Amino acid sequence: MAARHAAQGRNNAKADARKDHARHAGHLAQDAPGEKNGRRGRRAHRGRTVAVAVAVAAVVAAGAVMASPQLRGQIFSPAGHAGSDVGASDASSRRDDSSSSGKKAGATKDGCSGASTSDASTSAKAKAAPQEDTTALDTGAGAKVTTFATSGGISVTAPAGFESTPTCRHLQDAVAAFTARGYHLGFAMVDLKTGRGASYNASQKFYPASSIKAVYATAILESTHGGAASSSGAITKCLVDSDNDAFRTLLKTYGYRVYGSWLQGRAPEAAQEAYGYNYPHISAAGMLNCWREVYRFGTSGEPGASLLSGCLARTNHSAWGALLRDRFTVWSKPGWYPANEGLASTATADNGIVFSDCGDYAVAVLSDAPSDFDSLLPVLDALNAAHGKMCGGSSALRQTSAKDDDAFGFFTSDAMDRFSAFRIACRGHGTGIHN
Repeated sequence: MAARHAAQGRNNAKADARKDHARHAGHLAQDAPGEKNGRRGRRAHRGRTVAVAVAVAAVVAAGAVMASPQLRGQIFSPAGHAGSDVGASDASSRRDDSSSSGKKAGATKDGCSGASTSDASTSAKAKAAPQEDTTALDTGAGAKVTTFATSGGISVTAPAGFESTPTCRHLQDAVAAFTARGYHLGFAMVDLKTGRGASYNASQKFYPASSIKAVYATAILESTHGGAASSSGAITKCLVDSDNDAFRTLLKTYGYRVYGSWLQGRAPEAAQEAYGYNYPHISAAGMLNCWREVYRFGTSGEPGASLLSGCLARTNHSAWGALLRDRFTVWSKPGWYPANEGLASTATADNGIVFSDCGDYAVAVLSDAPSDFDSLLPVLDALNAAHGKMCGGSSALRQTSAKDDDAFGFFTSDAMDRFSAFRIACRGHGTGIHN
């Protein structure tokens, strides 16, 4: 019976998602064929979430959840730390971000404690005990740090011994699985206190799609000393809903000169194109530099900073958000595009700041995958685990197989709701909606 309910729920959800897709925007500054506004309804999520949750309990009780063979690890969901005030600027801001669902991690749909969930679900999760990468590694401030390159071309700066950990192998496997699909990938991740991190193909330029909107919003807020906050409605729609009409409104109001000038010192490879094009091609290294400044400005208390951080903490369609917002505050801006059209090209990207359990880190992930977050998610998961392992936090992988509709056994209830809605939205049209 649970399986039938789940199947019906998924069919209804897909139908809802196809309707929602008609409201999502294209990426070109010019009116590209088929371009539409980037807005997605939220209410349809409730019904399908109930159906998915019913299926989850049955599947978990049966012990059917399996780990992804590409990631070689058991998947688990460590407990988060509840809190409030999205967009806080110091270490105490690392807590559950309830902005998307209005609930704390571990809460049921009625807002009750997770302790009241079904005995079958609780028992099954207890049997599948979460496991960390327990390889001994000195991650303290005085630890010896080395820089090395893996056989697959990933450059890593981490405590000595990290290269021999399962976590490092997970990251290599995730990258290999993604590129084996014929996609190109570039990423850069750095802990903002220690400088530890990892990068891959970081100098190659990619079409960023709507992920670049966070850069423009930061540029105009900084350059006007917060004056652009008078356009808070357009900025909010541009960042939270990835609305292209709002983005064009901002460009008409504040122009391209501020765009190119701001990028010149942070991502010079993108600056020239930014003087006349909405979505300049940029490298992961350049995008990371931009997000370093987003972090500085967003935590500075300067005029306009709270508007920016508040919007970035609740962006829709974010893979980073779906993966981690049940545990941490995550500022992010995703972007995706399904086709090659003029200056635009296929893209799946998600960049941001994670206020993690062991330190804040900036991360930029760009690719030429055609609106394929299912394939990109394991890379994000492995990057987060790598940061945790090299900085003394959790090295837990957060998901099983992104292709498995029932692969939610190790998520908290809130995280499962968020991730399920995210994936249903991204499956709204072929390989995914685009924006």
